[in-house]
Amino acid sequence: MKDYTNEEFSKLSEEEKSRLFDIEREESDNERLHFEKIIYPSYSLDEKVKFWAGELHQSMRWSEEDGEDPYAVYTADWYKSTKEFEPDFDKIMDEVFSKYWGTGADWSKEEYLKRISSK
Repeated sequence: MKDYTNEEFSKLSEEEKSRLFDIEREESDNERLHFEKIIYPSYSLDEKVKFWAGELHQSMRWSEEDGEDPYAVYTADWYKSTKEFEPDFDKIMDEVFSKYWGTGADWSKEEYLKRISSK
């Protein structure tokens, strides 16, 4: 927890720890909602492209560094929910691949498209 040292946190009761986790989860949910409802909709197309390029690249890189499949997040269900959040997602990803991920040792658009298809 951000306001406690490890020693202080270890001295808290389970009830206190649970309450702190609930508060932290609520704060995180509020931040996410603020981003989704206020900040993200104000982004230009270019800002949305940069956002998705960075977020998805980081997620894929971390998965790969952990020895996991970097494309595992890309499923038909993920794609469907993402399109509900961002109707222009296909246009954004075309830009992501052409501007940021199509520069050599990057991610495969073909693999991405294969993973999001609902076969």
